[in-house]
Amino acid sequence: MDIHQFLELFVGRWRSQRSDHQFSKGNGNDIRSVIEITALNLDDPDLVAICQKHDIHPNTAIHPMKMSWEEEALSSNKPKGNALIVPVPNDLNSPHKGFILTKQGKSAYELGADEALTIQTITAHNIIEERIWYGNPNLRFRVATLLQGDGVGDRHVQSSKFYSEIRSAVPKT
Repeated sequence: MDIHQFLELFVGRWRSQRSDHQFSKGNGNDIRSVIEITALNLDDPDLVAICQKHDIHPNTAIHPMKMSWEEEALSSNKPKGNALIVPVPNDLNSPHKGFILTKQGKSAYELGADEALTIQTITAHNIIEERIWYGNPNLRFRVATLLQGDGVGDRHVQSSKFYSEIRSAVPKT
């Protein structure tokens, strides 16, 4: 599978089960949510704005998408949100490495030979590493790890999250 096929599989409605553990607090929980991912056109105004913010031409993006999610909860308080995800390869001839632009910043990505996508986001005090792979086209797994420290040798795991996601609706064509 190449990066184009991998990213095309993102689009659709997914039911997500998340298990997380906060190591400093010694606790964890399970959360269910619905994720809706739609493909964006390269002339989408929000995509163009993110690209301009990072001095990137929108035509260099591959498979940009909008993701929205809402947690399923018994209470009336159902956390939700959305994000634009704009993958931009380092080289259009070899797009397996590059970066992902969002409103919050820029992350590095790499699709490995094992067909898993690794995304690394570096902030002032943390590193977030996310790994995504498919069991089949309608079953996706993700692991996100928050590392805290100076990034040299004093890093430790702050939290870890595991997601299993099942496609509940294929993309609208």
